[in-house]
Amino acid sequence: MNKQLPAGYAELRPIADYAPWDTDRSFLTAYNRIKDNTLVDIYRCYSLWQLALQLRHLEGDVLEVGVWRGGTGALLTQALRDDPTCTIYLADTFRGVVKAGPRDDYYKGGEHANTSRETVEQLIAAVGGERVRILEGIFPDETGTGIDASRLRMCHIDVDVYQSALDVLEWVWPRLAVGGVVVFDDYGFFGCEGVTALGNELLARAQKAPVDYIFTYNLNGQGVMLKKASKNF
Repeated sequence: MNKQLPAGYAELRPIADYAPWDTDRSFLTAYNRIKDNTLVDIYRCYSLWQLALQLRHLEGDVLEVGVWRGGTGALLTQALRDDPTCTIYLADTFRGVVKAGPRDDYYKGGEHANTSRETVEQLIAAVGGERVRILEGIFPDETGTGIDASRLRMCHIDVDVYQSALDVLEWVWPRLAVGGVVVFDDYGFFGCEGVTALGNELLARAQKAPVDYIFTYNLNGQGVMLKKASKNF
């Protein structure tokens, strides 16, 4: 049965039929190891996988905020297994969504608390995450100081609500290398209107005046922000 969605939302069925993940053995091996520990579908997982591989030429580490049970963090860990210079930071409260506010219609706080640090540690150990550091607490308020890196190449934001996503972005952006990418996992999903609003603010700003980024909407649901110059947004 179709979901009842408001204006501006629809169940998307793109007509393209090229599915490169279906024959990417390295990805499928990695994905099958983590798929039970994530709510992120294979399409978004493949996007993260490909971005991580393409950004290996940049200096800097990788940050994921909103880890839940560790699936996408473990996927990124496997993608970057052969890069000895990159630390993967996985930040989560492990007590559910925080900073829900008036821009967030669905989330009230505490959702997705059905996880634990131990769950993530076990998965990371299983995939061989020697360069992974887990940051437990609200990011960046409580755990931003746990990141040693002065430079990041990629940040995956999967926090569901406006203020949390904005706070992460404002912390990350000055540290993001030119050519680096921020992925908003929740941008295209009903129920995550706060993150959609933030992405639309960034998009509107880019349409009105010169900015140091490009923002685009991937029809798999992710908003992707590419840094093209070295200045604050």
